[in-house]
Amino acid sequence: GARCCSQHLDDDRLTKNAIDKVAPFSIQSKRFSSSDVQLLISRWQILFEQQKRFDFDNPLSLSDDEYQILTSLTKVQFEDLASYLFDSNIRNSSNRSTRTALAILSCKLRLGLSLNILAVLFQLPDKKAVSRSLKTVRTALMTRFVPSNLGFNHITRQEIIDQHTSTMARRLMCDAESNTAIVVIDGTYLYIQVTKKISFF
Repeated sequence: GARCCSQHLDDDRLTKNAIDKVAPFSIQSKRFSSSDVQLLISRWQILFEQQKRFDFDNPLSLSDDEYQILTSLTKVQFEDLASYLFDSNIRNSSNRSTRTALAILSCKLRLGLSLNILAVLFQLPDKKAVSRSLKTVRTALMTRFVPSNLGFNHITRQEIIDQHTSTMARRLMCDAESNTAIVVIDGTYLYIQVTKKISFF
């Protein structure tokens, strides 16, 4: 195998600048018949048709801006979220990979696209495949991601006091007492059901 400096690599692949600096060892000229050219073109066409529109399996195929536009996550955030799915029961299939399934869910949440449009964008056979993909990722995230990042059980009382309570809040809310957890609950967007008989001024 060949060796390479780490500064020329990005996710174990050569950077574009490194590839541009590689000089050919020798230049050879070849003659092609018309059938050879047709064969080359047809092979390129097959490769092009097999190429995915959005390839989330290849980290170099999309830029960080494209990740954010499609999923509202940076590449690093997407990688972090995808790491929760590596040990899950989601299997890579012929239709999509685990990372693609996560990208479909992220795009659905970010853009609100219909299942039919997501099927076209991610080259899936139909909206049922998209629906199955969304369900498996959602289930995996609920069992792996949610318990360690959301809800009351993901953080202890002492962690709230030590890491999430500022000195100013301590002084204002509890007379600088150091062992008090401060919780602020805002109901601004809490929907309540009222009867039609009540009029608002």
